[in-house]
Amino acid sequence: MNYVKEALAALPADLVAEAQKRFDGQDPAHDWQHNLRVMAMCERIGREEGAKMEVLRLAALLHDIGRAEERQTGECHAEISARLAGEWLSERSMTEVFISHVQSTILAHRFRKERPPHTLEEKILFDADKLDSIGAIGVARVFAYTGVIGQPIQSDDPNQHTPYKEYTWKLQRIKDKLFTKTAQKIAEDRHRFMTNFFEQWEWEVTGIR
Repeated sequence: MNYVKEALAALPADLVAEAQKRFDGQDPAHDWQHNLRVMAMCERIGREEGAKMEVLRLAALLHDIGRAEERQTGECHAEISARLAGEWLSERSMTEVFISHVQSTILAHRFRKERPPHTLEEKILFDADKLDSIGAIGVARVFAYTGVIGQPIQSDDPNQHTPYKEYTWKLQRIKDKLFTKTAQKIAEDRHRFMTNFFEQWEWEVTGIR
């Protein structure tokens, strides 16, 4: 089953096109392809977990549309995305209750103590977004983003943000932060691959095994 096609087919084509424009010029770790992967994962997890798919699909589509503005203003991209989603969905005559549900799902995809995911849809979008940070894709993304921000792939300087430091500080903990059973199961293989990769990386860097 092609979950990306299934998700896109269920959404208004004009809304998808408008969302895609927001990803022009985005870095490769947060581009339109990242958005499509999150949408596909939401489709897969949402069906297995019994989510409200209309809400989840729209939240997944729109969850990162504020990233470009975030770079300019410094405002949290989740808050920008939720605000824009509210405007776009209101223009399409969707109800306030429905829009509020989509917005809360978008806001919760970034884990913060003051706004952790509560509803099933919030938990699924959070999980889908985090799953894209681990495994083979996660390894590729962390190296790509390291280049975007001008940091080295290897350094002994504690002030420099290398992929290995991102792995030890954040990525290796993601598996234990997921909410849904479906995502936790998916994470097992991805976590194992990523762990093996960075163990090999450390062996090659240090020359010790």
